[in-house]
Amino acid sequence: MSAEMIHHSFFPFNSVRSMALEGEKYDKNVENDLIMKWAKENNNDLLQIVCGYEALPLPSRGSEVIFHPLEHLQAIKYNRPEISALGLCENFPEMKMQCSLETPEVNTRLAAAEQALSLSLWTVATVCRVLSLESIMAFFAGVLLEKQVVVASANLGILSATVLSLIPMIRPFEWQSLLLPILPRKMFDFLDAPVPFIVGIQQKPADMKLKTSNLIYVNLDKDQVTMCYLPPLPRYKELISELGPIHARLSCENSTAKRHPVYKCNEVQAKAAGKFLQVMGCYMESLCSDLRSHSITNVQSKNDKVALLLKDSFIDSFPCRDRPFMKLLVNTQLFSVLSDSQLS
Repeated sequence: MSAEMIHHSFFPFNSVRSMALEGEKYDKNVENDLIMKWAKENNNDLLQIVCGYEALPLPSRGSEVIFHPLEHLQAIKYNRPEISALGLCENFPEMKMQCSLETPEVNTRLAAAEQALSLSLWTVATVCRVLSLESIMAFFAGVLLEKQVVVASANLGILSATVLSLIPMIRPFEWQSLLLPILPRKMFDFLDAPVPFIVGIQQKPADMKLKTSNLIYVNLDKDQVTMCYLPPLPRYKELISELGPIHARLSCENSTAKRHPVYKCNEVQAKAAGKFLQVMGCYMESLCSDLRSHSITNVQSKNDKVALLLKDSFIDSFPCRDRPFMKLLVNTQLFSVLSDSQLS
């Protein structure tokens, strides 16, 4: 949430904004400074945190930034990774040349990879502690097929970590619709929207029912996933077999993790979460690694070449038992975006 959004919530009469806008040019930094001054004078810690974050400069790649907005809070350190640590050059060889170019497409892809890396270990360690492996796979399958996913828990830290764990877990795919780690109660009407979403709530509404096959409800406090039938994930048994020992190791860390905030992982948890994501990454790559073998090149006007995926041919390349899931997957927005990117 930006300082501008917070400003509207805390200043109904816009007195500070009018001061910032007295000149002809609007200076966002001036407004942020004025809001920060008001927050300090009125001992508003929340607003000071937001304004401090808003004013924080973006560190260069490979450098560290320290965020310490309030003296009585512990400082947060963030080490911004180098491009080589993002894994793009390995998964997308064409990125080796593109990463040096400052284009919107490249910057968007780099930002998505950096976000996934930052969220990777602590979010995956958390979801493995609160959900069984079978529940995680059901949750994961629903996200891949772009269902409406509602995650519930009384613990805000666990809730947000679980929702955010899907970002690194589905790489190289990227979620294309709304993702809200915590949906405020006053916005529960949004749950009736006819679009894919992943949202976190603290308590299930009394009148919420599985009205359609698109809705999946994940209760973190009870380790329950309620959903209509979905075809099984490709190579489901093999995936469960690979992830089982890793998940069991993380589950054993639950009592240790309860003594710390969810974003803190010890060496054992981080190592296990890294292995879990490594297996998931190889699995996800197997679902989209052979796209070019099932595409044709269509020459457009002005000799522009466009590669088109032959969906039926691609689906038929999978074993019969895996095809029902793949038929649904290839028609999702997240698959279309990735395939277009790889074939372009």
